[in-house]
Amino acid sequence: MRRLALLCLALVVPGLLSAHPEWKEANCLGVVDESGKLTLTIKFDVPSFLVGQTSKDAPIKALDELMLTPGRLADSIDPGRSRLREGMRLEVDGRAVPIDLEAFPTAEAIATTSAKQGEADRYPVMLNARLSARLPAKAARLRLSFPPTLGTVFVNLRKGMEYQVVMAATAAFPAELSLGEAAEVAPSDTIRTLFLDGFDHVLPDGWDHCLFMLAMFLGAASLGQALRRSLVFTLGHSITLTAVAMGWLGRPGPWIEPLIALTIGVSAWLAFRGKLQERSALTLPAIFGLVHGLGFAAAVSDNLADWSAGDIVLILIGFNLGVETAQALVIGVAATTSWALQKARLPDAKLRQALSLAVALIGFGVFVSRLLGLG
Repeated sequence: MRRLALLCLALVVPGLLSAHPEWKEANCLGVVDESGKLTLTIKFDVPSFLVGQTSKDAPIKALDELMLTPGRLADSIDPGRSRLREGMRLEVDGRAVPIDLEAFPTAEAIATTSAKQGEADRYPVMLNARLSARLPAKAARLRLSFPPTLGTVFVNLRKGMEYQVVMAATAAFPAELSLGEAAEVAPSDTIRTLFLDGFDHVLPDGWDHCLFMLAMFLGAASLGQALRRSLVFTLGHSITLTAVAMGWLGRPGPWIEPLIALTIGVSAWLAFRGKLQERSALTLPAIFGLVHGLGFAAAVSDNLADWSAGDIVLILIGFNLGVETAQALVIGVAATTSWALQKARLPDAKLRQALSLAVALIGFGVFVSRLLGLG
């Protein structure tokens, strides 16, 4: 028993000696002014963040290497700025709103503050970063997520003296602030908004949709056949989204993302082999549409519980009209390019085959990458 106790002590003591002597949680003050501008001031342990650890977990050895190796601290500032900016996420009434990083601690400020604290207390170094965002008019609810390397963040969000929330937030559990009752929205406005969301889901956000539509066009015998495949794909997309939203199917896991990439690779490979010109090839976009619909359902899984049957109908009308319009535009651009190549007497068939092969390689490559990422 004594040997076991000594062994445990030997394992624990080095960890205690290498851990932060005194760690502090980050905190954030967010203020919405009368003009609708949100200003966020985040005070956090900067050296720990720069080495990619929370203040609680950052080892002294890594912090010393950062602070004492010539040039290391200065070189880490720009990557740190990018990590903070990319890790912050602001959603207003369910839609992402861009955040600007206005100020980030400099290498000089970090080193000076650490030196002032003395040798024994040189860590943590708590300094401020400032970010801002412009909220849309009549915003009713905002949700704020933080990078995982900030750990738990104690948040104080307020709008004047009217609304305020104080809570502990993490990357998985965002801070939320209600700014008032949500305004009534006319059905036509809802459909218009969903149409734009659907269009954005393909252009510019949906590279997978674009590559799949390109594969469908490259393997089609005519423009009309390609457009019919796009429509069938959208119908499949709608079926699985509806099934998940209504609770008929379970919510898909991360496995769906590699599968989506695989559908792109398979479609483009069949186009390269000339196997997509038969009339029966409509089955393929229908099945692959079901897969892509599961991918979208996974992306909006946090909102599914709030959707009523009426919401689902509006989403299917507005969102899918936007998706189909964007997909038709992708096919139209591809068809116009193909027509121009034919007019210029360039080898359109060979270019189609080469492009099909390139899309197939991209699809299979992303499939392997995402598959490895699951582990």
